[in-house]
Amino acid sequence: GGRYVVYHIFLDGFVLCKVRYSDMHRWNEKLRRVFKDCIPRFPPKYYLAMTEKMADQRRHHLEQYLQKVADISSIVTSEIFGKFFRKMQQETFRITEVSAVLDVFLPDLQKIRADIQTSDTAQTLLETVANKIGLSRDLQRYFGLFLVQWKSLEEMSVLKKLAPFESPVLSLETLKEQQCTIMILKSYMDRSLDKTVMQNSCALNLLCTQAVSHMRRGWSCPTEQQHQTLNALLETGQKREFLEAAWHLKYYGYIQVDPCTCDYPEPDCPAVVRVGYEGISCCIKLPSNQIQEDHFEISRIKCWRVNMFSKSSIDDEVLLDLSFEYCFANKSCKWITIHTKQAFLISMFMRQVLLEWPAKKCENAIEIVSRKILVSSLY
Repeated sequence: GGRYVVYHIFLDGFVLCKVRYSDMHRWNEKLRRVFKDCIPRFPPKYYLAMTEKMADQRRHHLEQYLQKVADISSIVTSEIFGKFFRKMQQETFRITEVSAVLDVFLPDLQKIRADIQTSDTAQTLLETVANKIGLSRDLQRYFGLFLVQWKSLEEMSVLKKLAPFESPVLSLETLKEQQCTIMILKSYMDRSLDKTVMQNSCALNLLCTQAVSHMRRGWSCPTEQQHQTLNALLETGQKREFLEAAWHLKYYGYIQVDPCTCDYPEPDCPAVVRVGYEGISCCIKLPSNQIQEDHFEISRIKCWRVNMFSKSSIDDEVLLDLSFEYCFANKSCKWITIHTKQAFLISMFMRQVLLEWPAKKCENAIEIVSRKILVSSLY
């Protein structure tokens, strides 16, 4: 056969699968038959040999096409969409459809063993685990499956939330050298939703164990008095009262990323970054060794983007950063960049905050320039 291009599809910063143009062209035709005019324009065929410039334009247009398709919920939740990416994942990693046993961790590290197929989706796995632990169907939408990486029993990194159409078995396969597991965690940011979710005993247990996990890892910061109160409530089994008390913790419900650097207020400042419903919190170490704490309200962020790049043309390592344009109280605006491998995770939670905001908070539209799906090419 002739020379052809293989495209690497990245989802939230991780390789999802590899595809050829012909694969996507056939998929587009299937989508168009079902969804008709909802489907964005597909990049046209070239009947002559492509120049390097033409090849890069096609890659860019395919990326734009996937972004637009992924923004249409009726398509993303369809069988045509999910089946295509599952098939591409299987072909990419050469895994046949067989029975598998997968361990899913609860926040307290209890393991739930699930019998699934390698082709099953994250949504199917979530429903299987939820049924095993007694989480009612109407509350399953408040939780998600996350890929987490372990550095020790007490130290973990949340890497990404599995998309409903992903195959968790195949996604784990791509990270088999990084000691990753799957954990069920709450997927919303607004703590007021706890009041609805905690009515179910299983959901209440998940919320409590996640709050305890965050305390033990230093993600939330209880005072000594709060620590004593919360421990006393736990020891007496008062889970509802424990959770209500935990709401008052500094950084309750925030997700902390690994130590990273940011360019505010000066370049290359080491920082501890957390993202929550109220915004992004940065505990920054200045060149003078002083610690400065800054809080960036999401309502003051005009737009943001995730940048993905390599150190050099011969280096396979991918670097990520998240940049956002922030409007300070004095009306001045500044671009701030956080250099972290979890840039897509922060972006995902920022998007979730916007989805949960009341309409009155969205009067000033925020432009989201972050990209979930990226395409790179390999001849």
